[in-house]
Amino acid sequence: MTTGIKAFRKIQAGSEGATPGTAVAATEILYGVLSTYESGETIHWPEEDRNSLARHMADDEIVGKEAKIVWAGDLNHRHANWLLSMAIRGNVTPTQPDGTNEPNSYLWTYAPTLTTANTPDQTNGIETYTIEYGDNLQAYEVEYCFATKLQISGAPNEVVKFTCDITGRQRADTTFTSSLTAQSVQRFPFNLATIAIDTTGAGIGDTAKTGLLRAFTWTLDTMFRAFYTADGNLYFAVVAEDRKAPELTLTYVRNSDADTERTAYENRTTKFLRIKMYGQTEMDSEQSNPPYLILDQAVRYREWPTFSDQDGLATVQVKADAVYDSTWAKMFECALLTDLSTWPT
Repeated sequence: MTTGIKAFRKIQAGSEGATPGTAVAATEILYGVLSTYESGETIHWPEEDRNSLARHMADDEIVGKEAKIVWAGDLNHRHANWLLSMAIRGNVTPTQPDGTNEPNSYLWTYAPTLTTANTPDQTNGIETYTIEYGDNLQAYEVEYCFATKLQISGAPNEVVKFTCDITGRQRADTTFTSSLTAQSVQRFPFNLATIAIDTTGAGIGDTAKTGLLRAFTWTLDTMFRAFYTADGNLYFAVVAEDRKAPELTLTYVRNSDADTERTAYENRTTKFLRIKMYGQTEMDSEQSNPPYLILDQAVRYREWPTFSDQDGLATVQVKADAVYDSTWAKMFECALLTDLSTWPT
Protein backbone atom coordinates (compact mmCIF):
# COMPACT_ATOMS: atom_id res chain seq x y z
CA MET A 1 0.00 0.00 0.00
CA THR A 2 1.39 3.41 -1.01
CA THR A 3 1.25 6.09 1.66
CA GLY A 4 1.39 9.81 0.99
CA ILE A 5 4.59 11.37 2.34
CA LYS A 6 4.70 15.05 3.26
CA ALA A 7 8.26 15.47 1.96
CA PHE A 8 7.09 14.50 -1.54
CA ARG A 9 4.48 17.24 -1.89
CA LYS A 10 4.96 19.76 -4.71
CA ILE A 11 3.20 22.58 -6.54
CA GLN A 12 3.35 23.19 -10.30
CA ALA A 13 1.44 25.53 -12.60
CA GLY A 14 0.97 26.62 -16.19
CA SER A 15 -0.58 29.74 -17.73
CA GLU A 16 -3.87 29.24 -19.56
CA GLY A 17 -3.15 32.28 -21.74
CA ALA A 18 -5.91 33.09 -24.21
CA THR A 19 -8.16 30.22 -23.07
CA PRO A 20 -9.10 30.74 -19.40
CA GLY A 21 -10.64 27.60 -17.96
CA THR A 22 -8.94 25.20 -20.35
CA ALA A 23 -6.55 23.03 -18.34
CA VAL A 24 -2.93 23.10 -19.49
CA ALA A 25 0.27 21.27 -18.58
CA ALA A 26 2.46 22.85 -15.91
CA THR A 27 5.51 24.82 -17.01
CA GLU A 28 6.99 25.80 -13.63
CA ILE A 29 7.61 24.33 -10.19
CA LEU A 30 6.33 26.85 -7.63
CA TYR A 31 7.85 27.32 -4.16
CA GLY A 32 5.90 27.57 -0.95
CA VAL A 33 3.13 25.50 0.59
CA LEU A 34 -0.56 24.97 -0.10
CA SER A 35 -2.07 25.35 3.35
CA THR A 36 -5.56 24.88 1.87
CA TYR A 37 -6.55 22.79 -1.14
CA GLU A 38 -10.25 22.07 -1.01
CA SER A 39 -12.29 20.66 -3.87
CA GLY A 40 -15.11 22.96 -2.72
CA GLU A 41 -18.28 21.17 -3.80
CA THR A 42 -21.59 22.66 -2.63
CA ILE A 43 -23.75 19.76 -1.48
CA HIS A 44 -27.54 19.92 -1.22
CA TRP A 45 -29.11 17.90 1.60
CA PRO A 46 -32.92 17.68 1.11
CA GLU A 47 -35.06 18.64 4.12
CA GLU A 48 -38.38 16.88 3.50
CA ASP A 49 -41.25 15.19 5.33
CA ARG A 50 -40.28 11.53 4.88
CA ASN A 51 -42.04 9.74 7.77
CA SER A 52 -38.71 9.13 9.50
CA LEU A 53 -36.57 10.45 12.35
CA ALA A 54 -33.54 10.15 10.08
CA ARG A 55 -32.50 13.61 9.00
CA HIS A 56 -30.80 12.49 5.79
CA MET A 57 -31.95 9.75 3.43
CA ALA A 58 -28.73 9.31 1.44
CA ASP A 59 -30.05 11.28 -1.52
CA ASP A 60 -27.79 14.31 -1.33
CA GLU A 61 -26.21 15.75 -4.49
CA ILE A 62 -23.56 18.19 -5.66
CA VAL A 63 -25.10 21.43 -6.95
CA GLY A 64 -21.97 23.59 -7.38
CA LYS A 65 -18.19 23.38 -7.70
CA GLU A 66 -15.53 25.90 -6.68
CA ALA A 67 -12.05 24.81 -5.62
CA LYS A 68 -10.20 26.76 -2.91
CA ILE A 69 -6.41 27.04 -2.59
CA VAL A 70 -4.22 29.05 -0.23
CA TRP A 71 -0.62 29.35 -1.47
CA ALA A 72 1.86 30.83 1.01
CA GLY A 73 5.60 31.08 1.55
CA ASP A 74 8.70 33.21 1.11
CA LEU A 75 8.37 35.79 -1.65
CA ASN A 76 10.97 35.33 -4.38
CA HIS A 77 12.00 37.24 -7.48
CA ARG A 78 10.66 34.70 -9.95
CA HIS A 79 7.33 33.53 -8.57
CA ALA A 80 6.24 37.04 -7.61
CA ASN A 81 5.31 37.31 -11.30
CA TRP A 82 2.78 34.51 -10.90
CA LEU A 83 1.21 36.20 -7.88
CA LEU A 84 0.94 39.66 -9.40
CA SER A 85 -0.40 38.45 -12.74
CA MET A 86 -3.27 36.51 -11.17
CA ALA A 87 -4.07 39.23 -8.62
CA ILE A 88 -3.69 42.50 -10.60
CA ARG A 89 -3.49 41.92 -14.35
CA GLY A 90 -1.72 39.77 -16.92
CA ASN A 91 -0.51 40.17 -20.49
CA VAL A 92 2.43 42.26 -19.26
CA THR A 93 5.41 42.73 -21.56
CA PRO A 94 8.60 43.43 -19.62
CA THR A 95 10.90 46.33 -20.45
CA GLN A 96 14.66 46.67 -20.07
CA PRO A 97 15.47 49.86 -18.16
CA ASP A 98 19.10 49.55 -19.23
CA GLY A 99 19.42 46.86 -21.86
CA THR A 100 22.96 47.88 -22.74
CA ASN A 101 24.59 47.72 -19.32
CA GLU A 102 22.15 45.28 -17.75
CA PRO A 103 21.12 42.91 -20.54
CA ASN A 104 19.75 40.24 -18.20
CA SER A 105 17.38 42.49 -16.22
CA TYR A 106 13.69 42.78 -17.10
CA LEU A 107 11.13 45.01 -15.42
CA TRP A 108 7.56 43.68 -15.17
CA THR A 109 5.07 46.40 -14.19
CA TYR A 110 1.61 45.55 -12.87
CA ALA A 111 -1.13 48.14 -12.47
CA PRO A 112 -4.87 47.52 -12.78
CA THR A 113 -6.91 49.33 -15.38
CA LEU A 114 -9.52 51.41 -13.56
CA THR A 115 -11.96 52.20 -16.34
CA THR A 116 -12.21 48.75 -17.96
CA ALA A 117 -12.47 45.30 -16.42
CA ASN A 118 -9.39 43.31 -15.40
CA THR A 119 -11.25 40.00 -15.45
CA PRO A 120 -9.68 37.14 -17.47
CA ASP A 121 -9.06 38.43 -20.95
CA GLN A 122 -6.32 37.88 -23.49
CA THR A 123 -5.65 41.63 -23.80
CA ASN A 124 -6.13 43.39 -20.46
CA GLY A 125 -7.23 40.81 -17.93
CA ILE A 126 -5.61 38.82 -15.18
CA GLU A 127 -3.80 35.60 -16.01
CA THR A 128 -5.47 32.34 -15.05
CA TYR A 129 -3.56 29.17 -14.27
CA THR A 130 -3.90 25.44 -14.05
CA ILE A 131 -2.34 24.40 -10.74
CA GLU A 132 -1.07 20.89 -10.06
CA TYR A 133 -0.41 19.75 -6.50
CA GLY A 134 -0.19 16.59 -4.47
CA ASP A 135 2.38 14.05 -3.34
CA ASN A 136 3.73 10.61 -4.19
CA LEU A 137 0.28 9.08 -3.67
CA GLN A 138 -1.86 11.28 -5.90
CA ALA A 139 -1.62 14.49 -7.91
CA TYR A 140 -4.57 16.83 -8.51
CA GLU A 141 -5.19 19.73 -10.85
CA VAL A 142 -7.45 22.76 -10.70
CA GLU A 143 -8.10 24.89 -13.78
CA TYR A 144 -9.21 28.53 -14.08
CA CYS A 145 -7.24 29.60 -11.00
CA PHE A 146 -7.25 33.30 -10.10
CA ALA A 147 -6.40 35.24 -6.93
CA THR A 148 -9.06 36.62 -4.62
CA LYS A 149 -6.63 38.03 -2.03
CA LEU A 150 -2.89 38.72 -1.98
CA GLN A 151 -0.93 39.70 1.11
CA ILE A 152 2.76 40.64 1.25
CA SER A 153 4.40 41.31 4.61
CA GLY A 154 7.80 41.98 6.11
CA ALA A 155 9.32 42.05 9.59
CA PRO A 156 12.87 42.40 10.98
CA ASN A 157 15.32 39.51 10.53
CA GLU A 158 12.95 37.63 8.23
CA VAL A 159 12.43 37.34 4.50
CA VAL A 160 9.34 38.97 3.03
CA LYS A 161 6.37 36.58 3.08
CA PHE A 162 3.25 36.18 0.95
CA THR A 163 -0.16 34.55 1.25
CA CYS A 164 -2.43 34.20 -1.78
CA ASP A 165 -6.05 33.02 -1.68
CA ILE A 166 -6.96 31.36 -4.97
CA THR A 167 -10.24 30.20 -6.50
CA GLY A 168 -10.43 27.62 -9.27
CA ARG A 169 -13.16 25.73 -11.08
CA GLN A 170 -12.84 22.15 -9.90
CA ARG A 171 -10.37 19.60 -8.60
CA ALA A 172 -9.58 16.50 -10.64
CA ASP A 173 -7.15 13.62 -10.29
CA THR A 174 -4.16 13.93 -12.60
CA THR A 175 -0.50 13.02 -12.95
CA PHE A 176 2.20 15.63 -12.49
CA THR A 177 3.67 17.20 -15.60
CA SER A 178 7.10 15.60 -15.70
CA SER A 179 10.63 16.84 -16.48
CA LEU A 180 10.27 20.30 -14.93
CA THR A 181 13.40 21.81 -13.42
CA ALA A 182 13.34 23.73 -10.14
CA GLN A 183 14.54 27.30 -10.76
CA SER A 184 17.07 29.32 -8.81
CA VAL A 185 15.38 32.17 -6.96
CA GLN A 186 16.28 35.07 -4.71
CA ARG A 187 14.22 35.95 -1.68
CA PHE A 188 13.84 39.44 -0.22
CA PRO A 189 15.23 40.01 3.31
CA PHE A 190 13.11 42.64 5.04
CA ASN A 191 16.20 44.29 6.51
CA LEU A 192 17.35 45.23 2.97
CA ALA A 193 14.04 46.92 2.13
CA THR A 194 13.60 50.69 1.93
CA ILE A 195 10.67 53.07 2.23
CA ALA A 196 10.26 56.43 0.53
CA ILE A 197 7.43 58.89 1.17
CA ASP A 198 6.69 61.77 -1.19
CA THR A 199 4.03 64.39 -1.84
CA THR A 200 3.50 63.76 -5.57
CA GLY A 201 3.20 60.75 -7.80
CA ALA A 202 5.82 62.21 -10.13
CA GLY A 203 8.32 62.17 -7.29
CA ILE A 204 7.42 58.81 -5.82
CA GLY A 205 10.50 57.04 -4.51
CA ASP A 206 12.64 60.18 -4.30
CA THR A 207 12.57 60.80 -0.54
CA ALA A 208 13.95 57.86 1.40
CA LYS A 209 13.05 57.56 5.07
CA THR A 210 15.67 55.72 7.07
CA GLY A 211 14.98 54.37 10.54
CA LEU A 212 11.21 54.68 10.08
CA LEU A 213 9.72 51.38 8.87
CA ARG A 214 9.71 48.56 11.40
CA ALA A 215 7.24 46.21 9.62
CA PHE A 216 4.55 46.25 6.97
CA THR A 217 1.64 44.25 5.59
CA TRP A 218 0.24 45.05 2.14
CA THR A 219 -3.17 43.49 1.52
CA LEU A 220 -5.00 43.46 -1.81
CA ASP A 221 -8.53 42.09 -1.87
CA THR A 222 -8.61 41.64 -5.63
CA MET A 223 -12.42 41.78 -5.72
CA PHE A 224 -12.40 39.02 -8.34
CA ARG A 225 -15.17 36.53 -7.59
CA ALA A 226 -16.54 33.40 -9.22
CA PHE A 227 -19.86 34.18 -10.95
CA TYR A 228 -22.42 31.47 -11.70
CA THR A 229 -25.11 31.29 -14.38
CA ALA A 230 -27.33 28.54 -15.73
CA ASP A 231 -25.07 27.32 -18.54
CA GLY A 232 -25.05 23.57 -18.19
CA ASN A 233 -22.09 23.29 -15.79
CA LEU A 234 -21.80 22.98 -12.03
CA TYR A 235 -18.74 25.26 -11.94
CA PHE A 236 -18.67 29.04 -12.39
CA ALA A 237 -19.03 30.57 -15.82
CA VAL A 238 -17.06 33.82 -15.55
CA VAL A 239 -15.12 35.97 -13.09
CA ALA A 240 -16.75 39.16 -11.78
CA GLU A 241 -14.87 42.21 -10.49
CA ASP A 242 -15.74 45.04 -8.12
CA ARG A 243 -14.08 48.16 -6.70
CA LYS A 244 -10.83 47.62 -4.84
CA ALA A 245 -8.34 49.45 -2.65
CA PRO A 246 -5.14 47.88 -1.29
CA GLU A 247 -4.53 48.43 2.41
CA LEU A 248 -1.21 48.99 4.18
CA THR A 249 -0.53 48.29 7.82
CA LEU A 250 2.72 50.04 8.73
CA THR A 251 4.69 49.90 11.95
CA TYR A 252 6.60 53.16 12.22
CA VAL A 253 9.32 54.02 14.70
CA ARG A 254 8.02 57.11 16.48
CA ASN A 255 10.44 59.75 15.22
CA SER A 256 10.20 63.08 13.42
CA ASP A 257 9.32 61.41 10.11
CA ALA A 258 6.48 59.54 11.77
CA ASP A 259 5.25 62.79 13.29
CA THR A 260 5.20 64.35 9.82
CA GLU A 261 3.01 61.49 8.65
CA ARG A 262 0.72 62.00 11.64
CA THR A 263 0.17 65.57 10.48
CA ALA A 264 -0.72 64.24 7.00
CA TYR A 265 -3.26 61.95 8.67
CA GLU A 266 -4.85 64.84 10.57
CA ASN A 267 -4.90 67.10 7.50
CA ARG A 268 -6.24 64.31 5.23
CA THR A 269 -3.29 64.76 2.87
CA THR A 270 -2.49 62.20 0.19
CA LYS A 271 1.00 60.75 0.45
CA PHE A 272 2.89 58.58 -2.04
CA LEU A 273 4.62 55.56 -0.52
CA ARG A 274 7.19 53.28 -2.10
CA ILE A 275 8.33 50.10 -0.38
CA LYS A 276 11.21 48.53 -2.27
CA MET A 277 12.45 45.00 -1.49
CA TYR A 278 15.82 43.74 -2.73
CA GLY A 279 17.46 40.41 -3.37
CA GLN A 280 21.11 39.97 -2.43
CA THR A 281 22.88 38.77 -5.58
CA GLU A 282 23.50 40.66 -8.82
CA MET A 283 21.77 39.35 -11.93
CA ASP A 284 24.18 40.93 -14.40
CA SER A 285 27.92 40.39 -14.50
CA GLU A 286 28.30 43.91 -15.93
CA GLN A 287 26.90 45.73 -12.89
CA SER A 288 25.77 45.12 -9.36
CA ASN A 289 22.07 44.68 -9.99
CA PRO A 290 20.03 42.54 -7.59
CA PRO A 291 16.36 41.84 -8.33
CA TYR A 292 13.77 43.97 -6.58
CA LEU A 293 10.03 44.35 -6.03
CA ILE A 294 8.46 47.79 -5.70
CA LEU A 295 5.08 48.47 -4.10
CA ASP A 296 3.94 52.01 -5.05
CA GLN A 297 0.74 53.40 -3.59
CA ALA A 298 -1.05 56.72 -3.19
CA VAL A 299 -2.50 56.62 0.32
CA ARG A 300 -4.46 58.40 2.95
CA TYR A 301 -3.96 57.27 6.49
CA ARG A 302 -7.10 55.71 7.97
CA GLU A 303 -6.01 55.07 11.55
CA TRP A 304 -3.39 56.68 13.77
CA PRO A 305 -3.56 55.10 17.22
CA THR A 306 -1.62 55.97 20.33
CA PHE A 307 1.94 54.68 20.25
CA SER A 308 3.28 51.47 21.75
CA ASP A 309 6.85 50.19 21.99
CA GLN A 310 9.16 47.48 20.67
CA ASP A 311 12.49 46.64 22.29
CA GLY A 312 12.38 49.88 24.25
CA LEU A 313 11.65 52.22 21.32
CA ALA A 314 8.30 53.90 20.81
CA THR A 315 6.41 52.68 17.72
CA VAL A 316 3.01 53.24 16.18
CA GLN A 317 1.06 50.84 13.94
CA VAL A 318 -0.94 52.81 11.40
CA LYS A 319 -3.27 51.86 8.59
CA ALA A 320 -3.46 53.47 5.16
CA ASP A 321 -5.82 52.92 2.24
CA ALA A 322 -4.95 53.35 -1.42
CA VAL A 323 -6.65 56.30 -3.12
CA TYR A 324 -6.83 57.29 -6.76
CA ASP A 325 -4.76 60.35 -7.58
CA SER A 326 -5.91 62.14 -10.74
CA THR A 327 -2.51 63.72 -11.44
CA TRP A 328 -0.61 60.46 -11.02
CA ALA A 329 -3.53 58.74 -12.80
CA LYS A 330 -3.05 55.68 -10.60
CA MET A 331 -4.04 54.15 -7.30
CA PHE A 332 -1.18 51.66 -6.97
CA GLU A 333 1.44 49.88 -9.03
CA CYS A 334 3.84 46.97 -8.51
CA ALA A 335 7.10 46.58 -10.43
CA LEU A 336 9.33 43.51 -10.39
CA LEU A 337 12.90 43.49 -11.71
CA THR A 338 13.94 39.95 -12.53
CA ASP A 339 15.97 37.93 -15.01
CA LEU A 340 12.81 36.44 -16.53
CA SER A 341 12.45 37.80 -20.06
CA THR A 342 9.35 35.84 -21.15
CA TRP A 343 6.68 33.76 -19.53
CA PRO A 344 7.67 30.11 -18.92
CA THR A 345 6.34 27.78 -21.66
